[in-house]
Amino acid sequence: MLAREQFTQFIIDTNPAYTAMDRIYLNNRIMALVGDDNHTIAETSDDALALLDSLVQTATVNHVVPDRFTLEELEAELMALATPAPSAVNARFWSDYQDSPEEALKHFYQLSRANNYIQTRAIAKNTQYTVKTDYGDLEITINLSKPEKDPKAIAAAAKAPISSYPLCQLCMTNEGYLGRINYPARGNHRIVRLNLGGRTWGFQYSPYAYFNEHAIF
Repeated sequence: MLAREQFTQFIIDTNPAYTAMDRIYLNNRIMALVGDDNHTIAETSDDALALLDSLVQTATVNHVVPDRFTLEELEAELMALATPAPSAVNARFWSDYQDSPEEALKHFYQLSRANNYIQTRAIAKNTQYTVKTDYGDLEITINLSKPEKDPKAIAAAAKAPISSYPLCQLCMTNEGYLGRINYPARGNHRIVRLNLGGRTWGFQYSPYAYFNEHAIF
């Protein structure tokens, strides 16, 4: 079975906005992102990230990466198809919260991992250990997960037009942002809204966690 077909099923299983009737539509949306189907690579796997790798490989063969998207942008856009809209994510969170705050957080965390917003494979590269001191245990993390930029990407970023949008990498306006050469892709990013002191605040997880379930408010 083609990776594209398996990834289509993953989207249907993950995003409640879609049903089996949407299969052809989703197939075509994936093809729009990775290029001509003649080069689609076969993959047999139940692992969505393995399927994602195969689709990225297809896009590379078709010169979609890097001619049209960066690798990071393509991954985020593919996973965005499997991610419910912000309104649906928030509705599910607050519905779950009425029964169990723990379950609401658990589901949102699982979604953020399943759609590759939380970079689980990259985080696994981190080194963590504990040092005993006179003042208690000191937990040390060597963060190896954030991707290094190659010299060509650094040079291209330096020449890119300066933009003030989004305002910062933690701002609400990141949600669904395609990204650019000097700014991370956020197509699969979702934020839970909550009201505090008459203002709207956002709860989100960190894509490159420094500790377990690293969250940002």
